Amino acid sequence: YFIQTNLREMSDKEPILNDAEFEIDFQDFGEPVLNDEPTTSLGDLNAKGNTDYKFTVESSDEEIGNIPLGGGDETPGPRNTAFWSIEFYQQYFNVNDAMVFERLMYACMPLPSNNYLEKLKPLPDLYGPLWVCITLIFSTSISGNMADFFNSMGQDTEFIYQYGKVSIAATVIFSYVTVIPALLSGYLWYRKSNTDLKLIDTLSLYGYSLSALIPVSILLCINHEWIRWMLVLAAFACSGVVLLITIWKILGEEPKQFAMIITAVLGVLHFALILLFKMYFFAPAAHHASPTTKPPAT
Repeated sequence: YFIQTNLREMSDKEPILNDAEFEIDFQDFGEPVLNDEPTTSLGDLNAKGNTDYKFTVESSDEEIGNIPLGGGDETPGPRNTAFWSIEFYQQYFNVNDAMVFERLMYACMPLPSNNYLEKLKPLPDLYGPLWVCITLIFSTSISGNMADFFNSMGQDTEFIYQYGKVSIAATVIFSYVTVIPALLSGYLWYRKSNTDLKLIDTLSLYGYSLSALIPVSILLCINHEWIRWMLVLAAFACSGVVLLITIWKILGEEPKQFAMIITAVLGVLHFALILLFKMYFFAPAAHHASPTTKPPAT
């Protein structure tokens, strides 16, 4: 009721203009004038009584590009945390797909100028080596059983899937990528070597060096011995040469004779690993272990 009364009083006092009486007048204010006065910050709003403020935001692509994606003051490189904490191991799994793909690609490129340790800096990771080892374990065990199946074709034997090859492959691979790097890093530490090589560097180096063996392990199921030996040599030419070139450059500040001995020993161990895979998981048909003879037909 109160609102309706006020509306009646306003309509009596102020007549409404019709379309004929209502006119719109446009004005030309000229060209806009830029104001060079400094802008007022948000902190001065409460200190001044004026409500007319101008706010500007200035940024550039360089400033935006320098903002860390993860937020905070994160910088590349290992963090100084206790080795028993989760954060210590978490930093070595903080990689993206592009970094892992690049490291996998260069691990299969045996170029003289390829210093693979530079691809692992400033922070080597364990994510890629872990998945390389797991993939190699299953690819080797599955391909080894497929090779046994192809060997049993056309013969009076029955194929039996050997699940023990998975555990044997896991034992051999994880022992190789952990024991050898630990011995190498420990020996260099004992000699007080000037090389900037840590245990995490050697673990990542050896883990990625096995990536070239994954496609080779799949192709080794081909039932032709000359093809298998060619694949063994190709595997050593890719993974072994990259590993040896990197180790040789790491030991550049050591005595030349000592560097040659260490590089040669590591090369023999790496070739022995590939040879072990060939002779055990992909043995020729004549040396195939424990075939089961089919019972005579009645």
